[in-house]
Amino acid sequence: MTQQALAQPTLATSNWRLVDLAAVLMAFTLPLPTALGSVATVLLLLAWLLSGRWGEQFQRWRAVPTAMWATALLLMFVIGTTYSAGTGHGVSNFMGKYAKLLLVPVLIMALMDPRWRRRAINAFLLGAVIATALSYARFFNWVPTRLHESVVQGHIHFGTIMAFAAYFFARKAFEPGRWRWLWVLVAAWMAFDLLYINIARTGYVVVFALIVLLAWQRFRLRGLVIGTVAAVVLAGVAFTAFPVAKLRLEQAVSNIQQYKQFERTREGNLDANSLGLRLQFWSNSLRLIAQHPILGTGTGSLHEEYAKLVAGTNTLDAVNPHNEYLSTTVQLGVIGLALLLGMGIAAWRDGLKLPVIERDALQGVIVTIAVGSLFNSLLLDVNEGRFFVVMLGLLLAAVAHQVRKQAEGIAV
Repeated sequence: MTQQALAQPTLATSNWRLVDLAAVLMAFTLPLPTALGSVATVLLLLAWLLSGRWGEQFQRWRAVPTAMWATALLLMFVIGTTYSAGTGHGVSNFMGKYAKLLLVPVLIMALMDPRWRRRAINAFLLGAVIATALSYARFFNWVPTRLHESVVQGHIHFGTIMAFAAYFFARKAFEPGRWRWLWVLVAAWMAFDLLYINIARTGYVVVFALIVLLAWQRFRLRGLVIGTVAAVVLAGVAFTAFPVAKLRLEQAVSNIQQYKQFERTREGNLDANSLGLRLQFWSNSLRLIAQHPILGTGTGSLHEEYAKLVAGTNTLDAVNPHNEYLSTTVQLGVIGLALLLGMGIAAWRDGLKLPVIERDALQGVIVTIAVGSLFNSLLLDVNEGRFFVVMLGLLLAAVAHQVRKQAEGIAV
């Protein structure tokens, strides 16, 4: 890799700056209930298409295996449209949602200035602080009732993304500096909001998993014990002393009991049983996978195939199985699942080349999505999926930058 091939761009400077600004805006809007994220995405893609320096961008793409895995997964979804059993609307709808995978390689290729990359990450944290403040404001009825549904993201989106934000601030507290106690307070402030106010059980599970991850990152094997104990203690406090969390746990237990009774008697339905429906979706999705294990039934086909499977029963149709691993495998078979897992593994490995705090943050993103995807189709979902691909791209753009600097050193 030559120095010339990896030189800083001098053509269409305004377009590169627009890429930087769009990345900052996109990151800022990730925790917020706003359409500005979609606007920023369009701006980013337009600026990228006009940016030029394709040879250098290709070298950056090659330097980060995660970019290649994300591209391969996106192409597999495109291929999946050619044999899909879904309707035209279903195929285009799902393909439009999975198209966000393009943001991983685009950000890695186009976000070349480390200063703007750091600004984008800080913009995400600022957005998370604002989102948490809005959540508290809604809780205390400091915003008009008519705005309660729009001032904060949906509870699953909010819980998932804010669990990571709380983790990130907690991780920053381990860095030397005068702000570390402020980061501790912000992390605790966010975690309390998640466990005391928010109703998303996915967010609960993710924040407990991230506690274990943080302890492992700081103390390795000993940290696994420390983190597990801390997570169990916090869960015990939340599920016994926090009214909302306690209610959500009781509902989960009741949902499972109702599901077991339904499976025994086949009487009634599970329409109002969120956890029971998930268990049913997962079971039926495994049956669909068994029928088409290699290539699946195609992009956007799950609704039609699921409807055929449960026809004549009192089972609710599923648009997605609320599990990203099953959703991908139903549509693209084990090939799609391998690409999805391969992208996650590649991201973890690429992250080992980052500075320690950014490496840890990347691992936090991966754990957030890996755990959350057990209960929701997070790559398919608009907000969580965008959070995943944007944070991957922002953090791993530094890997491509490191490769460029190393190549310059060799060339010199």
